[in-house]
Amino acid sequence: MDHVRTDTPVAIRLRYIGSGTVTSVTTTTATNIVMITSDGGTDTYTFEAYATVGALVDAINADGIFEARVHSTLRSYATASQFVTGAITKSTFLEAGGSVGYDIWDVLVDTSAALYFAASLDPAEKGFFGVERSKRHRIHVQEIKYVVNMGTAAADSVQLWQRAPASKGSIETQLNGWLSVDTTETTISWASGNAKITLPEGYQAIAIVKDAATLADATSNYLDIVGILE
Repeated sequence: MDHVRTDTPVAIRLRYIGSGTVTSVTTTTATNIVMITSDGGTDTYTFEAYATVGALVDAINADGIFEARVHSTLRSYATASQFVTGAITKSTFLEAGGSVGYDIWDVLVDTSAALYFAASLDPAEKGFFGVERSKRHRIHVQEIKYVVNMGTAAADSVQLWQRAPASKGSIETQLNGWLSVDTTETTISWASGNAKITLPEGYQAIAIVKDAATLADATSNYLDIVGILE
């Protein structure tokens, strides 16, 4: 299960792979993301140059100072007015089983600026070292549940997507779309009996609740995606 609230969806997870130390990772929502390290100096990725999440992640990976993975967003989404502004606090991530721990920096979605909530299920469990292993596992999506204070309920404003692994081009495909419901706890479920939506091996599942104009920063907002890792 992935549970997100206002400004908490992890759009991009970063892992430092350089040989020195990290001074800071800072995002300015309309402008850029800046990484300062002892071995790379100052690396600035402007959202004008890297206009989509996919382009930004590919550029970070190509530079080889940080490794980046996309989670609770789509690679096709615009980078400007997307991420929470400010210095990103380093945290420790434990791979499945808790045997491998390392530092990460999570670039979060500014939900009121980006106008969506997203939650994801990842067969690599949002880590880095299990990506190759995850190609032998698959996700079964059982349920999407949400409360979102939106501007206008609309058709196809609740969506379920799948994203292929990088080895298959990271292609994103929408699987389903539903009418959204404003400020009301809403459940879309396939969990009764044996019902579920099964993704191909190694694919991520992304649930999205969006609005065309406004999303309030309400404390009651949340989005869950529930499933089974096989």
